[in-house]
Amino acid sequence: MYRIAVAALVLAASGCATTGGGGGREGNATIAGVIRLPESGLRADDACGQLQVIVASPDAPTNGLGRTMVKPSRGNRCSFTVSGVPSNTDLQVGLAAGGGLKCETGATPTITPEPSTVKVGDYGTATRDFALSCGA
Repeated sequence: MYRIAVAALVLAASGCATTGGGGGREGNATIAGVIRLPESGLRADDACGQLQVIVASPDAPTNGLGRTMVKPSRGNRCSFTVSGVPSNTDLQVGLAAGGGLKCETGATPTITPEPSTVKVGDYGTATRDFALSCGA
């Protein structure tokens, strides 16, 4: 009985030590949106799997924050969610294409818009949409 009580106490103490806002980089805000793919001209079997949404501090734009999910959606689109990002702070939201994602011409698809800054309140969600294009 004593061993069970000690094990429960240790488990509870370690759980409290690893959760919550101890000044970490995680938060409670979410960024979500849609990525529109070109109707034609894109060479990729899994375009959505080769896209990466990056949410970062403007001071360190390559140091991604949060948990990102990009998945295929209807109508030649991908939907994305980046959860667990810091709230009440400026965040830069951008999109990057993997090296295997190419247009039929061999060029890398153009991504619009450029990365932009957003600030999300506690437990809030901001939306950003992107588009890929091949050619003029």
